[in-house]
Amino acid sequence: MEFDFYNPVKIKFGKNHLEEIKNIPYENILLITSEYFKKNGLVDKIKKLKHLTAIIDTIPSNPQIQMFASLHNLAESCDAIIAVGGGSVLDVAKILSLRAPIGIKGDDIFLQQTSPIIPVYAFPTTAGTSSELTPWATIWDKSNNKKYSLHLKHLYCKEAIYDCTLMMSLPEDITISSALDALSHAIESIWNKNANPISTHNALNAISLITNHLPDLIAQPNSLFLREQITLASIFAGLAFSSTQTALAHAMSYPITMQKNIPHGIACSFTLPFLLDHLTNQASKEILSPFIKPIKDLFKKLKVATEFKDYNISKKDIETIFQSLNARAKNSLFDLENIKSSLLGKS
Repeated sequence: MEFDFYNPVKIKFGKNHLEEIKNIPYENILLITSEYFKKNGLVDKIKKLKHLTAIIDTIPSNPQIQMFASLHNLAESCDAIIAVGGGSVLDVAKILSLRAPIGIKGDDIFLQQTSPIIPVYAFPTTAGTSSELTPWATIWDKSNNKKYSLHLKHLYCKEAIYDCTLMMSLPEDITISSALDALSHAIESIWNKNANPISTHNALNAISLITNHLPDLIAQPNSLFLREQITLASIFAGLAFSSTQTALAHAMSYPITMQKNIPHGIACSFTLPFLLDHLTNQASKEILSPFIKPIKDLFKKLKVATEFKDYNISKKDIETIFQSLNARAKNSLFDLENIKSSLLGKS
């Protein structure tokens, strides 16, 4: 047996951990968040905890590459970044932390980094993307129908600070979508050529927590205990796929999100039951077999459709999806042609 596992992010977890902002040992700080947290008063609360040099509070979902030119200068002069939000906010913070303008080469973004990285203190407000634990960031270019991924060893956050009280007001649809994203991260790290014993152990913990607790959380959205369980699942899933990357379900999801405007967490997860039925790798099959029924039951309980036709995805769309698969698909332990043929036969 031989494998590598590395994750340098310090994790802090606890009620009212937003107060940790006071302990960040920098004075020249940029806050990055979304308009929602400006409107609900959280930005004002943060300003009382720590002096902020600059604030970016306009980050949307699926941030577009065109927005970075106007944000780059704000980050250059700061010593630290506080990121409060979901995956899009965290991805923007990580990219700006590199103090470098963005370039495009093929299907990837790149940066000519010449300055030291700015430390990012991430306060996730959704439980699912795990951007706070990974060395990747995603940027979208809808005008050119493109999605770009940045992968750098420097792209890890300094700290991931979890305060589940920040998640108590999450709408049901975002709670479900985010948690299913975490479920997909966990499963994808198992049917993966880069899987290792540590990633698989973390992934199984995540799958168990999500299948056991997510339906209860939807029924009891004000339960801090249940929010914490799903957040723990997101942490385990993040630690798992931070060392393996994602695989086929995510590779298929990007064109689906782009073409059909389906939220990422749904787009990368509704295919899981189908893929579980078509998994031929024996080792992965043995690991996942006890969870196949609980996973399928979960989608039924959540009333999340799992057929391509439910999302108006045609045979032509499937052909397009498989033509545009990115490198993540090559991580998977599937015969891609067989999967494509099976999907075309079902549609």
